[in-house]
Amino acid sequence: MQKLETAHQLQQRIRAILETVEREFRPLSPEQLNWKPDTRRWSITQCLQHLNLAERFYIRNIQKKVDDLGIVQISPVDQQLKSGWAGKVVLLAVDPTSRIKYPTSSLMKPRQDLNAQDVMQQFIELQQLLDNLLDKAIYLDWNQEKVMTLFGNWLKISLGNAFLMLVAHSERHLNQALRVKQEAAGFLSK
Repeated sequence: MQKLETAHQLQQRIRAILETVEREFRPLSPEQLNWKPDTRRWSITQCLQHLNLAERFYIRNIQKKVDDLGIVQISPVDQQLKSGWAGKVVLLAVDPTSRIKYPTSSLMKPRQDLNAQDVMQQFIELQQLLDNLLDKAIYLDWNQEKVMTLFGNWLKISLGNAFLMLVAHSERHLNQALRVKQEAAGFLSK
């Protein structure tokens, strides 16, 4: 994978995520957005809030790297992306096509009492920020620059893997939210 093409593809995927949220979730009532299939599962709002919590953490770290660039760069240098073992494991864990469920860190578990519209607006803003960061981060070395993971400073992944992980993670939980919506349609129509 080449960095510049990957950045472009990630931005297209982010736009698809935003279009899906607008089309599928914006028309729903707060009751529909907060409905849960059962006590052990998340509502649509909780799926989005989980993403907000995780993305704030990673975006903050990426934003610092972009801010450290300082002077505006003139032309980005393309590069072949490489993935270390930690990056491969993280990407596997968030793969949207995987049916394997992984436990969520207690820090990333969403609360019950959430304002659905506020959570959705925060989600949209974070996705837009990630899209904008991709425009600026192409001037960084995506293999050499490392980002701390939620596991701590001792486990870092490359900037390239961080971007790939964030978008895949959003797609994974967006699919989860869409399944909840499908279940809610049957329940709420009764």
